[in-house]
Amino acid sequence: MTLGGFEALRGVSLGFAEGKSTVIMGPSGCGKSTLLKVAAGLIPADAGSVLYKGKNIFQMSERAALDMRRSNGFVFQDGALWENKTLYENLALPLQIHFPGLSRHEMDRRIARSLEHAGLAESAKERPTALSGGERKVAAFLRALITDPTLLFLDEPTLSIDHAMTAKINGMIRELKARGSTIVAVTHDPELTAQLADRLVVMDAGQVIAAGDFDDVRQSHNARVRAILSQLLGQIASYDTDLLQLLDGEGGGQEG
Repeated sequence: MTLGGFEALRGVSLGFAEGKSTVIMGPSGCGKSTLLKVAAGLIPADAGSVLYKGKNIFQMSERAALDMRRSNGFVFQDGALWENKTLYENLALPLQIHFPGLSRHEMDRRIARSLEHAGLAESAKERPTALSGGERKVAAFLRALITDPTLLFLDEPTLSIDHAMTAKINGMIRELKARGSTIVAVTHDPELTAQLADRLVVMDAGQVIAAGDFDDVRQSHNARVRAILSQLLGQIASYDTDLLQLLDGEGGGQEG
């Protein structure tokens, strides 16, 4: 797949298991976010197909595509909130599109419950510019969840936010995982990876070089896979026990 004359993805063939959580990792610029957006139907693929429940999402009828989007949520790396709308209006927009028959009372109830759960109830009338970076990221997360999606795409959900907001988002992701939601996340966060990943995908230069169960991939004998994971996770000051094992070249190489 080519974007702006640059080959962003090459020969990618990948599936995401229903009810499982998949983490995609790789160096900056390797195509992770592009892959996420293609899988979510936000960017059309140059070739091949993207299947959702057996149907090519780029050949669906308008009604089928709307049904698919209603059951999907996407959290953009930069939040992508509507700057000219209040926080309430940002959360209301997906409900207005996907549930046009929803009463104003029910819409108010859903949005109030969502904002209260995240500690943002007092910011309902604020525009995104009045929110901190962490609050904007949480707001983007709430907007993606407002339609109760069963499939959620996350593009660096905890990037560049403070510990308190990271903990809040991680908590919401844990709740989704416990409910059996299908989650596909691009992240460099070792804590989120440790708590989330049932499956792990490693990318390099637009290609998938490893994909499978988390334990299988982290114990890979492929030198490039191990180098990428060690480099990415080695940038973080503290590690989960599982990820310390991943960085232990001797121990990881002899397991399995």
